[in-house]
Amino acid sequence: MKKTRLIRFAIYACALSVAWFLGIPNLTTAGPTEGALNLERVGTGKTSDGQIDLGPYSKLAPWPNTDDHYLYSGCYAIAPLVTTPGASQCFMTIDLKDPKNPVRLATVYAFDPVASPQPPSTHPVWKDPKLAFLSVKEPCDTFKDPEVLSGKKPPACWDRGWNTHNHFVSYASNILAVNQERWRYGTNTQANYHGVKFYDISDRANPKFLSSWEAPVSDPVGGRYPDAGGTHHFNFDAEGNYLYIGTEYKGFIGKILVILDVRDPKHPKEAGKWWLPGQKTPEEDGVRDWVQQENFNNPVQIVSGKYTKHVGMHYVTINGNRAYLAYHQAGLVILDIADKSNPRFLSRLDYLVPGFVDPTMPDAMKQFPLDKIAYGNTHSARLVPGRQGNLLWVTDEYFNCPYGHLRMVDIMDEAHPKIISHFMTDQNAACNGNQPADPTRFPKRGPSSHIGNAWSKDLLFLAWYGMGLRVINIADPYHPVEAGFYEYRIDKDLPPRNDLAYAGSDTYDVLLGPEGLLYLSDGTAGLRVLKYTGPGFQR
Repeated sequence: MKKTRLIRFAIYACALSVAWFLGIPNLTTAGPTEGALNLERVGTGKTSDGQIDLGPYSKLAPWPNTDDHYLYSGCYAIAPLVTTPGASQCFMTIDLKDPKNPVRLATVYAFDPVASPQPPSTHPVWKDPKLAFLSVKEPCDTFKDPEVLSGKKPPACWDRGWNTHNHFVSYASNILAVNQERWRYGTNTQANYHGVKFYDISDRANPKFLSSWEAPVSDPVGGRYPDAGGTHHFNFDAEGNYLYIGTEYKGFIGKILVILDVRDPKHPKEAGKWWLPGQKTPEEDGVRDWVQQENFNNPVQIVSGKYTKHVGMHYVTINGNRAYLAYHQAGLVILDIADKSNPRFLSRLDYLVPGFVDPTMPDAMKQFPLDKIAYGNTHSARLVPGRQGNLLWVTDEYFNCPYGHLRMVDIMDEAHPKIISHFMTDQNAACNGNQPADPTRFPKRGPSSHIGNAWSKDLLFLAWYGMGLRVINIADPYHPVEAGFYEYRIDKDLPPRNDLAYAGSDTYDVLLGPEGLLYLSDGTAGLRVLKYTGPGFQR
């Protein structure tokens, strides 16, 4: 990192000393302030013509390490970059030949940008009910017509790829699985892909489509597609024989777990599924103890005797014949998956209920009315390496105050998992209502935890959205402490601009690379290459 000027000092708790913020050139022209402790930036992702690659990058693969030669990323742009055609409807392959200067090799879109140009996000086709349910045609060239573009003439057809984002990828043996999920800035009155596509990436610069699997969905009801939201996250097992996905599915409320047999990736087939009792409808309507919410970004309360929750399978980690499910506002679920056709429930840790007693709750959380309200949304649960499969780190993704943070969960007795500690930054519960106490610090995303990787049994690297990358020492899992951080913020000494790449962190994921490097993805500011310089490096 080029040290051009000292900006400020900040005292960090949790056994940290002084942190420093160093001004450096922006990724584009003049730029944001970078803050770092025990991390330095050593490289930046490039396009094939040598320009800085602003992405948008999202979830990275292969997990947890690159194969030292390549990595892969989904695409996901946040507003207002949604006006860029195909910004979220793609995935990318990245060359690590020079590991400090990764280069994008290929960008594969969910639609053909030339033969089937996407309608502008401002076109009435996205919102006008009179234009709903266009007949599907792929490719669809209707928006090549200037009169259709201007709104003088109605469009004649619809390409499902326009309404599908691909923010998540998973890798196994030269096969890349790419999610197919309804675009969050799109519409539920037009069709979208809703499943997984598989690509042969033996030639990294030219991925070859192999097959697709789609969950069954209902016909449109009341002017919208009710259960066609699609597939969000998934992971292969260690052998690459099965893919475990979270997807919407006809006859169920919220996403459920579906297990795909992908031993023949040209012909994936459903091997089994599991859901939380109460999700099947109408058969289990009577046992459902919650009222399903449209999204997870509201607190859980009790209204008329039922919880207000957004229940759905979000993320899964596989270890042998165990599956660890992060189940949105239903907490952590552990399954025995020895029989793929009939997964067996083992236990559930639902900490997202009002009045949940957690003796390790940090003081910062106690300012909130925990007896009547629960806050959070379980995002991911992963095993800590070197801990004999007895310890999980569990993150919440929650964009209201108190923002999502980290929990350490002991699963030695897997029938009774228990929270043993929490890690929060100084901003997780620093609130002005439901906004950050310092909103100018978080122009793109709030200070919520997200996802990352454990380097060893001692160090955890977590993408923390508006707070960049946090390094957490978990050598004593009962007392996790911050061991480093990397942020990029607005430089208040420079005039304001509308360039989102300039305006703070939207840190999505972190992958472990060759030579002790870290690859950090951002939804609007590209791919950064970092190196950890603090204690505890063992690899």
